[in-house]
Amino acid sequence: MTEQDNAHIRTFRQEKLMPGETLVGHLEGWIGEKMGQGERIRHNGQFILTNERVCFYRKDPFEEVFETIPLSKISSVETLSLMGYRVLRLHTAHDDLEFKTLEPKTLFDEVLAQLERLRNEASTAPAESITDQIKKLGELRDGGLLTEDEFNAKKAELLARL
Repeated sequence: MTEQDNAHIRTFRQEKLMPGETLVGHLEGWIGEKMGQGERIRHNGQFILTNERVCFYRKDPFEEVFETIPLSKISSVETLSLMGYRVLRLHTAHDDLEFKTLEPKTLFDEVLAQLERLRNEASTAPAESITDQIKKLGELRDGGLLTEDEFNAKKAELLARL
């Protein structure tokens, strides 16, 4: 893992990790195409697996790319592995995320196994409502653990999931 990748993970933990959410695994790689344009442009960053969602995250001084899919919304997972090149495709009813990596097969397979385990758990466990999550954020703000701006940003993320 490069220093930039460590920075992506550190920033994700500080700015994007939700209350009660834990980082389970991550892979270095990219989304998009090398010669892509517009939405298809290549972005290097981190595939991040938490106990609640999968994300692609990249942040530098000029750009932030953040895509997220709740585990409960993933309808299928596809993988491709060919000569050190690996692809992870996640499908939902309305969206797809295609992540590419050159990480070792053992690490890729470990993150994939964790993803499948968490998906199975998410499909059988009752989900905490977004209202409850916003209430917890309010408690963290009232307790001085979140600023008003942090609270509003996290609240907006939760409301966007509805």
